[in-house]
Amino acid sequence: MKFLSLSERGEDGVRELRWERRSLLPLSAAALVAASVRERLQGALGAVEVRLLAPRIPDDGGWRVLRAGARIDGLSGPLGVAAFVTRPEELRSLVGLAFGTTIPASRALSVVEAEVFERFLRLIAPALAPLCGPTSAPLEAMGERSFSSYFELLVEGGACGRLGVALEHEPRPGAPHAAPIERIGEIELALSARAECAELRAAEIAAWAPGAFVPLRRRDIALLADGEPLARGELGVRNNHFAVAIGRDATTSSD
Repeated sequence: MKFLSLSERGEDGVRELRWERRSLLPLSAAALVAASVRERLQGALGAVEVRLLAPRIPDDGGWRVLRAGARIDGLSGPLGVAAFVTRPEELRSLVGLAFGTTIPASRALSVVEAEVFERFLRLIAPALAPLCGPTSAPLEAMGERSFSSYFELLVEGGACGRLGVALEHEPRPGAPHAAPIERIGEIELALSARAECAELRAAEIAAWAPGAFVPLRRRDIALLADGEPLARGELGVRNNHFAVAIGRDATTSSD
C-alpha cells in the first residue's frame, strides 16, 4: 500500500512530500516469527539470538537482488503463502552456526553441511505459522513464485547469518495476524472485578474498618484481565463462594 511520507530535510531545510510503498504486515506478526525461530534454534544450537529487521516491500530491482542465486522454501496455509529466502552467502553463514565456524565462500557446501541446512529449515518451518496460518504441509520449493512483503532475521551466536522471510500477498487491512491460542494459553493473567458502589459520605468512608460492608449500586460486575475489560456479569454466590455469572453479551470493548 502507498502512504504519504516526508523526505529528509534538504540543504534548504525543505522536506519533500512523496508517496512511499510500505508493508501492511504488522510488526507483531514478524516478531512472532522471530521469537519462534529463536526458540527453536536455541533448543538445537544453544545460545542464539535473533534480531528482527522491519518488514518492507522491495521494488523490482530489490527483488532481483534478493532472489539472485537464492533458494526459496515456503509453506501454503489458510492465511496465504510465506517462505524463507536464503542467498548463497547467507546459507553458508547459517550452516556455520551449527558448526561454530565460518564456511569459506570459495567452496560449496559438503553433503553433510547441505543436510544440516535441510534439517535447519525443517526445524524452523513452523515459525511461519503467524504469516500463513497453521498447516501440516511440508516445506516446498517456491523459487518461481512472486512475493510482496519481506523482512530479515539476523541470527547471531558464534557465527552470524541472515534469514529472509517473504510473504506472497500483502495482508488485507484489519486481517488477523495474532498468535494462536495454543501458543499463549499458558500465559498467566491477573483477573480482577470492578463494581459500582453506592454514593457515600466522606465520613462513612473514613469510618471503614476490616469487616465493614460496602453497599453496591447494582449487582452488575465488570471483569478485567490485567486491567483490560474482559467481560460483564452478575454478582452471586456458588458453592459458598462469591462468584460472577457471565452474561451472554459479556465481552465488552469499553467500561
